[in-house]
Amino acid sequence: MRQYACAVEGRVAVFLDEVAAWAARQADVSVILLVGSQARVDSPADEFSDVDLVLFVENPPRYLQKTGWLRELGEPLLTFVEPTAVGGFEERRVLFDNDLDVDFAFLPPSVATAPPAEAISVLGRGFRVLYGEFAFDAVETGGVASVLTQAMLDQLSHDFWYHVLWAAKKLRRGELLLAKQVCDGYLLAQLVELARWRAQGRDTWHGYRFFERWAGKELIAALPATFARYEVNDIARALRATADVFGDLEEEVARRFDLAVTVDRREILRRLDALVAPYS
Repeated sequence: MRQYACAVEGRVAVFLDEVAAWAARQADVSVILLVGSQARVDSPADEFSDVDLVLFVENPPRYLQKTGWLRELGEPLLTFVEPTAVGGFEERRVLFDNDLDVDFAFLPPSVATAPPAEAISVLGRGFRVLYGEFAFDAVETGGVASVLTQAMLDQLSHDFWYHVLWAAKKLRRGELLLAKQVCDGYLLAQLVELARWRAQGRDTWHGYRFFERWAGKELIAALPATFARYEVNDIARALRATADVFGDLEEEVARRFDLAVTVDRREILRRLDALVAPYS
């Protein structure tokens, strides 16, 4: 088992002691882990960091569906449930009235012996056992582990170019907000995934975390043009800019991994330009 020492101080350290004491009073809590920045050596916690806790419990809905138990740890100012960043579980996020920001992820005990791959990556960055016994051997983190295949590139590529045209059609219909959301959200996510493939071998974290560390200076410099104002001409411009950035990156990835670009990008761009021509 790999476990980093945790250098938390002050109110966070006091809170963690309170969580451990609280767990000892709960019959269905078997293990609590501290993960995230408060337990990491690389990119450790700063003044803006939250507290990430993983709790292995027999009945996760008891804690996800109710909030009364929180008052044993403090007074919640805001709290809600959302999916965990990795692993496909659920967590209750809490902002306590003392400004302490805590994420409580609730997992069944069986997961402790067979965590999903993404969760293993999180543990590999460092963790601390706050309560119970945890004997899982976490692995070191790294870049993308899977081999990039033609099928993977085809799926991402066709998905991206389909939605470029789809967003342009919505823009022509007058659905500006939807077109902007696709441009700034969905297409951006595809672009970041492609950048993650290009960065294979480097630690690309998950989601958009620390994107500026691994994406490359040229891509970072090109990214501002891909975002749109809520204005029809600018959304059209941003869609075209996003297409150009993705296209260049797609060609680079295909060359690097000896794959083929199977989309007729010239035809797609011709159709895109025709759709946004009234706003150019």
